[in-house]
Amino acid sequence: MLRCLCLLFALSLGSLIVLAAPKHVGRIVATEDAQPLSSISDLTPQSQALLSPAQEIELALKAGPVHLRSEATVYTFGKNGYEKARAGTNGFNCMVNRDGIQNGDTAVHPTCWDPEGSRTILPVMLRVGELLAQRKSAAEIKRDIDEGFAQGRFHSPAKAGIAYMLAGDVKFDLKTGKLSDTEFPSHYMIYAPGLTNADIGVTTDGMKQTHGLPFVYSGYSGGARTAYIIVMAGESGSHAKH
Repeated sequence: MLRCLCLLFALSLGSLIVLAAPKHVGRIVATEDAQPLSSISDLTPQSQALLSPAQEIELALKAGPVHLRSEATVYTFGKNGYEKARAGTNGFNCMVNRDGIQNGDTAVHPTCWDPEGSRTILPVMLRVGELLAQRKSAAEIKRDIDEGFAQGRFHSPAKAGIAYMLAGDVKFDLKTGKLSDTEFPSHYMIYAPGLTNADIGVTTDGMKQTHGLPFVYSGYSGGARTAYIIVMAGESGSHAKH
């Protein structure tokens, strides 16, 4: 008799616990009840690089020379990745590139690609943004991009061209969503797939000894397939400061 009473008590207690549980438990997997990701705190660290649309458009366009901005296509980043905020007519595409955040980068990279870069490198960066929004790891993103090149979904530039980064690399606080100092100054990027610093006679020591010396950068997704020769803008970059 005592055992039966204990059993009934346990069952009743379990029912009370279930009834008292918070209603939001399980909403993470519910499709109809799921709430949109509307704030920085809703996102995981690698995809927390959210700006207001107006701020993002302004920063993206600052990457390009003034005379190209009004007719350039612009992308902004949201909960699903990049979306086209404005269609342009001059073949240039501008966005605040977030490639590198998955690897712990502390800056965003406002960039404007010319038509050749828009055809080849931009699709890679759009895919990286999509994967960041899906909360993929750095290893998963690298594997996806590598497979994309291997399967012919992505391509290296087939001719010389330029991507403007006249706003430089801008330090970004993932926790507060605020921009601060320029982490790397205004520069131009010339497409150079497969090129190395050794090919252009640059060593680490040489880069330290010669201020402003062009160098090869292949640290974006795609590695050497999306490499650039970096040329510092110097005083000539003043035309971008508007």
